[in-house]
Amino acid sequence: QAHSKSEHTEHSILKLSELLRYVLYESGEEKVLLIRDILYLKNYIDLQRMRLSSKVTINYNVTGDLKAYVIAPLLLISFIENGFKHGISLNDRSWIKVTLYVKDNKLFFDVYNSIHQKPATDPEKNQSGIGLKNVKQRLLQLYPNRHELIIRQTNEEYFIHLTLTL
Repeated sequence: QAHSKSEHTEHSILKLSELLRYVLYESGEEKVLLIRDILYLKNYIDLQRMRLSSKVTINYNVTGDLKAYVIAPLLLISFIENGFKHGISLNDRSWIKVTLYVKDNKLFFDVYNSIHQKPATDPEKNQSGIGLKNVKQRLLQLYPNRHELIIRQTNEEYFIHLTLTL
């Protein structure tokens, strides 16, 4: 048992160091290879998987023609972070589904998650929206007339769909 816990810790540290390396060395670039940004998303989701209980269902699916496309770094992660921040409860069944599909210079990105009300004692209860506000601003600056962002919310779920011309 201790051996597997040690492996789990080692694996977590490796994932975390890959995330940090990406943020430190590549996030300053104007554009990065899409495949590198996707690896960053995967590492982030893998870390969340290790941290969260089996009550949380996480689906992550990437398909399509990823070849030599480039993207502004750390653009997509905000939507995933938002999904984990607002969509995951440690006590109740929760889910998050992320799909990314690329075809003919277009990236289609969906994040679909459950919603759980934050308890009144949560210090971040009313701290919502800054991440999404920032990413909307970045989309307008970096992909003017080359993106469409659709956000829908019900009492139980939250959905974002982003179409980006790469």
